[in-house]
Amino acid sequence: MSTEINLEMVDLDQVASAMLAAYIEAKAKAKEWAEKADAYAEQVKAALGDHNVGLVNGREAVRWTTVESRRIDIKKAREILPPQVIDILEVVSYTKRFTIVEE
Repeated sequence: MSTEINLEMVDLDQVASAMLAAYIEAKAKAKEWAEKADAYAEQVKAALGDHNVGLVNGREAVRWTTVESRRIDIKKAREILPPQVIDILEVVSYTKRFTIVEE
C-alpha cells in the first residue's frame, strides 16, 4: 500500500485560511483606494490640461514626463526573419500566478 502525495492540492489550515480571508479583504480595500486614487489623478490631469507641470503654492507638484519605450514586434519578426533567428532570440519564461477562486 503506497501513500500518494498530491502536489496539486492542499487543505489550508485555520491560520492560512484566516490569512486568505484577510488578504481578500485587504485586496478589496486596495481596489477601492486605487479607484479613488485614479479618480483624483484624472481630476489633476484635467486641471493640468495641455501643460507639462503643475504648481502648488509656487512649487512644482506634478508633471508629465515623456518616456520612450522600444519593443520587438515578435509577430512581425516571425514574418520577416528565418525561424532559426527567432529560435535564437526568443526567450520563453514561466511564472506562477496567484489567483483567488471566486465562489
